[in-house]
Amino acid sequence: MSSKTKTICVAELVEDMDIYPRHAIDTSHVQALSFALEAGTTLPPIVADQKSKRIIDGWHRKRAYRRIHGPEAIVDVELVSYKNEAEMKLDAICRNAQHGRRFDAIDRTRCVIMLRGAGFNDGKIALALNVPEKRVEKLAIKIATAPKSAEQNVPGSNVITLKRSVSHLKGTVLSKSQAKAHASLPGTSFLLIARQLCLGLTEKMVNMEDERLIEQLAELRDLLVSRLAA
Repeated sequence: MSSKTKTICVAELVEDMDIYPRHAIDTSHVQALSFALEAGTTLPPIVADQKSKRIIDGWHRKRAYRRIHGPEAIVDVELVSYKNEAEMKLDAICRNAQHGRRFDAIDRTRCVIMLRGAGFNDGKIALALNVPEKRVEKLAIKIATAPKSAEQNVPGSNVITLKRSVSHLKGTVLSKSQAKAHASLPGTSFLLIARQLCLGLTEKMVNMEDERLIEQLAELRDLLVSRLAA
């Protein structure tokens, strides 16, 4: 791969989820970078494909620049010439695994599926993610099949990387409504959430004057009665 650094307008940079290793943009990280820019910090150059201007590394930086300086902001960009799409995906994952916001469990599984689909073996994937090779297989099974139209599908596949709260569904086929609901589910376990809610109620720390909360708790009660009686 060859590269060169140029100053270009952030509006020219393309965000393409097909080569993005993370499952979502972290708005809090964008905010932190925005504060850094306002404080006068110089951020590392964004990395992009020379031909298509698709971002390889620096989605959060690009959004921070746009937020602070607008779409016409001129920034340093390292333009890299790639042989093919597979090389682009591998480099995007390698770079994002080395610095910036850490990959979470869903990101790592997403990366495994993306790189396997691009033809890379588990040894190469392990090096890209900085994990033992035996860990790759464990990451690869944390998936469920979803409708092809599901928004959270790993690019080039019909699978969703499951959040911890629904890891018991690995290997199953999700309905269209389940695939849609997955996006709003918590990353932590439902057991922890249930314990926290019980503690809050036991210690009388839940705001019982919050009408919307009470309505939601009543709906939860009815669902529990129905499911536990089944």
